[in-house]
Amino acid sequence: MTGHAQDHHHQDGHRDPPSFPIQEGRAIWGFLLAFLAYWLSHRFVYLENDPGALARASARGERVEWSSFDKFYIQAPALFLQPSNHEELIGILREAAASNQTVKVVGSGHSWAPIGLTDGVMLNLDKFNKILSIDASAKSVTVQAGIRIRDLSAALAAHDPPLALRNTGVLDRQSLAGALATGTHGTGIRYKIMSADVVALELVTAGGNVLRGSRRDPDPAMRDMFEAAVLHLGALGVLTEVSMEVVEAFSVIKRNRLLPLNTVLSTLPALAAGVDHLLVWFIPYTGTAQLVESLRIPPTKVPPTHDWGDSRKHCQNSGSTSGDEASAAQSGSSMLSLTYNKVVASLRSFSASLLLFSRPWLGVLQLRLLSAAGSFSSLFPVTYVPFWNRQVVAPALHLFAWGESFYPQGHRGIVLDDHPDCYREAEWFLPLESFNAAITAFITFLDSRRGKIGANFVVQIRVTHADDLWLSPFRREQGPQNNSHDNTGRDKTLSDSISWFVSVATLVKGFDSDPYLRAAEREVWIPNGGRPHWGKLHYLAYHELSALYGEPFEKYLRVRRRLDPQDMFMNSHLRELFFERAVR
Repeated sequence: MTGHAQDHHHQDGHRDPPSFPIQEGRAIWGFLLAFLAYWLSHRFVYLENDPGALARASARGERVEWSSFDKFYIQAPALFLQPSNHEELIGILREAAASNQTVKVVGSGHSWAPIGLTDGVMLNLDKFNKILSIDASAKSVTVQAGIRIRDLSAALAAHDPPLALRNTGVLDRQSLAGALATGTHGTGIRYKIMSADVVALELVTAGGNVLRGSRRDPDPAMRDMFEAAVLHLGALGVLTEVSMEVVEAFSVIKRNRLLPLNTVLSTLPALAAGVDHLLVWFIPYTGTAQLVESLRIPPTKVPPTHDWGDSRKHCQNSGSTSGDEASAAQSGSSMLSLTYNKVVASLRSFSASLLLFSRPWLGVLQLRLLSAAGSFSSLFPVTYVPFWNRQVVAPALHLFAWGESFYPQGHRGIVLDDHPDCYREAEWFLPLESFNAAITAFITFLDSRRGKIGANFVVQIRVTHADDLWLSPFRREQGPQNNSHDNTGRDKTLSDSISWFVSVATLVKGFDSDPYLRAAEREVWIPNGGRPHWGKLHYLAYHELSALYGEPFEKYLRVRRRLDPQDMFMNSHLRELFFERAVR
């Protein structure tokens, strides 16, 4: 597997765009402008909805607008309602059914797919946020489904004895119901998606009926309802209550390091097997990857000393400069460039000494730098994407990609300290045996469109254990499907390669994402057997999805038609996914 990390004159005869007048050290100026761009976008654009305020305004008869987290989707529903109990919810659903209105439930709005949009009745379940019971001996928790993941994690950590969710995604501000509905996952070959930890649930249907089902329900109809509702895309009813397996609390130690991209890709199985959680980031056209590796340890408040094996050798050999910085220094570049590289090296050394104690604010700084750099690069024509990736975006990502950190409350070490805002994202899941062919095709795809697509932001790689859920992108028909974990959530035995998947997420900031993401879907992910994330961007419809999921997909649709015969919980996006029609 090869890339063109340092090659500026390519075999197909084209060259990168000419350099700007400031030949060296230009990333310094880019950072200054990027900070300004980020501050403006974060100050005036990235503002979360206030569901309570929207509900109060709607009750007064005012027109309200709800928006997704990145303000890409803005919807003005006929009503925005926030029920506080089952009676109110059932009354709303029955009234909507009588007036033939569509109903959709929204939480934090952190989705790139328009699953929650409607011009009918929009519901928010923030008041369904109670913890109903915690059973430490059975390691289970029952909660109302509108609770935010961060609040649930905090309550479990405060319990005596402390507990934790087995795994979460990289964000924790979503509602639990929304995370389950879209198949939210974390990373780690020993850990399944969040929906796999659900053991029982409660669903209120379009007719106001309250259904309860479990994984081992003796009633086949309720067992099928459970199987469909555990990952339901908001198309069955309103999820109001969830019982989940939890684990004993744990602490997390984490380290960041840089390695050549080809090294990471060729050794990914070994890297993933050596830690509990693995996150890989790389910027197209730079040839360098950042690894974020995490280990779970018994809970402690004292930062431990941990031997990462040969990792320090890797760090020492790779030095503190990226490939482009090293080549610039070796080629006798200007004094400004050499000074810049020394500054970067000093900052990395300083940040490495602080990471163990101050990782949260350094993590926020790194991700905000990255977000700002992506915004800045999108101000220029797409032909300059490879140039800015090397000079601005990658340095922003790698500046603090060094050192170790410690999280006494382990759930804080699983999620990111902050998250880039206002970007578009597609994510595809590939069986491990397909990954090498797929990632090779993706690198070739990027090189063939160098300077033609807006590949100006992070490509993120994670790994996840397989499951047997009907609509899970990680579904496997064979291989181990148990949920056998020890007290830290680790599988008692490391599963073989057929039981885990690799996810590749491609992010775009500022540019029109469609040409990039649609072409990659058609030329890379679909030919290699990929399945898309339900909550992110993809362009598949019923026929393609039915072929990908087979009989479980049809089982889900049969349950959906039984529970919602009037299609009250459907919208135009879900009709594309679930209604048979002519092939496009």
